[in-house]
Amino acid sequence: MTKFSLKNKTAIVTGGGSGIGKAISLTFAEQGAKVHILDFNLEAAKETINEIKGKEGQGEAHKCDVANQENVNSIINSIASKEKINILVNNAGIAHVGNIEAVEESDLDRLYNVNIKGVYNCIK
Repeated sequence: MTKFSLKNKTAIVTGGGSGIGKAISLTFAEQGAKVHILDFNLEAAKETINEIKGKEGQGEAHKCDVANQENVNSIINSIASKEKINILVNNAGIAHVGNIEAVEESDLDRLYNVNIKGVYNCIK
């Protein structure tokens, strides 16, 4: 069933190896997009791409730490040098169970770097 057409479109989905990002990646591919998954967990990203290809879709998996601007820029520039990027979904994120009184500073820094700075890095 065609929900909408993404034929001949290229999409980047951060955190597309699992959860909501995986669902977005699979849906975009089903609608015709070539999907590039940028994920810290390369194996999960590859599994999603294998699912996409198993349904005759197109995509590539890229190991990426969205908290690292140089890493993000390198991957996005590499993709952009080969094809036009039409869609960017900044989905990557992490959660931390606990409260601000008990959280370690390193955990808070990681939350900020992935959930806030990661979005910034993808649009810079």
